[in-house]
Amino acid sequence: MRAMRAKVSSVLLGALLASVAAACTRSSEPAPGAPAAEPAPGAPAAVPAPGSSASVQVRSFGALRAIMHEGQTGPAVRIGDVVPGPHAFGIGALSELRGEVTVVDDAIWTSYARDDGALDVRATGAEEQATLFVVANVARWQEATLDADVPDGQIDARIEALLRERGLDTDVAVPVQVRGVLRDLSWHVIDGRKLAPGGGHVDHVRASARGTLPAAEGTLVGFFSKRHHGVFTHMGSNTHFHVVLPERSLMGHVDGVTLARGARVLLPAP
Repeated sequence: MRAMRAKVSSVLLGALLASVAAACTRSSEPAPGAPAAEPAPGAPAAVPAPGSSASVQVRSFGALRAIMHEGQTGPAVRIGDVVPGPHAFGIGALSELRGEVTVVDDAIWTSYARDDGALDVRATGAEEQATLFVVANVARWQEATLDADVPDGQIDARIEALLRERGLDTDVAVPVQVRGVLRDLSWHVIDGRKLAPGGGHVDHVRASARGTLPAAEGTLVGFFSKRHHGVFTHMGSNTHFHVVLPERSLMGHVDGVTLARGARVLLPAP
C-alpha cells in the first residue's frame, strides 16, 4: 500500500500543531459544584452511549451498522451543535461518507479524499454534518507510559488493563488518547463517491484515500467500549481511533497501528 502525501497549507499545519499542543497541556477543571454547561439553543439533545460513565459522558450519533447494512449515510448531527464541549474530543464520519472528522480539545479537523488520492485537511468543520459522531468532554486526563511496544492485536487488551489498574470502569464507554511514536500505521479517509451500496468495512477501506507509514510521531483520539460493536466500534474490536499527524498534515481513520514503547496512553482523570 503506497503512502500518500496529504496537501494542506502551511497555515493549516501551524494551526494543527497549535491545537494538538494545546490539548497536551490543558488541564483545567470545573469548580466543585459548578453546573454542567447548557447546550446551545437549537442543539440536538444529547444521546448518551448506553453504559457511559456519569463523570465523563460519551455521546454518540448514528451507528456503523446502520451505515453499512442499511445505507443510512445522511446527517445525524451538525458538528457545531455539540462542539465546543468545552474540552470536547471526538471522531466520526461526515454525512454521505464524504470524509472524516476529528475533534482535539474543541478544535475541529475535517479530512476529505481528493480526486488525485491526496488529502484535503481543513481546520474547520463546525458547519459540517456527520453521519457518525462520538464525542466526550474531558477536562483532565491521567497518563500511563507504555513500557513495551503494543502490537495492533493487543491494543484492546492493554487499554482495558490500564483502565482496571486505575480503578476505571471497563464496562462503560471511555475516551482515550495516545501520544508518541506510532509504528506500522495504516490509515484511510473514506470517499463515499467510490462506495457501492451495502459495502462492509473492507469495501469502505477500498473506497478511500489510504496509506501506510513505518513510524511517525503523532496523536490517536478514540474510544474504548465493549458494548458498542456495530455502533461506534467495528465488530470484534473494542476500540475506534483516528490519527492526527501534524508534521505530515494528515488526519484519518486508523486501520492498524503498533504503539511504541514510551508512548503515553491518556485516560480520563477522576
